[in-house]
Amino acid sequence: MRHYTQDELDLFRHKEMSVLGRINCASHLKECPKCAKLLEELEENDKLLQEVRNSVQSFQTVETEGHLS
Repeated sequence: MRHYTQDELDLFRHKEMSVLGRINCASHLKECPKCAKLLEELEENDKLLQEVRNSVQSFQTVETEGHLS
């Protein structure tokens, strides 16, 4: 069984893959725990990165408002 690469799964999850490619990938993900796990890890990394970005933005907002010296 051919597994999808991280780059291919990024294309899939960002809907940048062709329709046929998405159909094939989605079908593969139903049958392949290894690729499904990698996709899950990529999505978790995105969530973590977004949380960090939100924290930095909040800190910058507070700092800009002069609440931190």
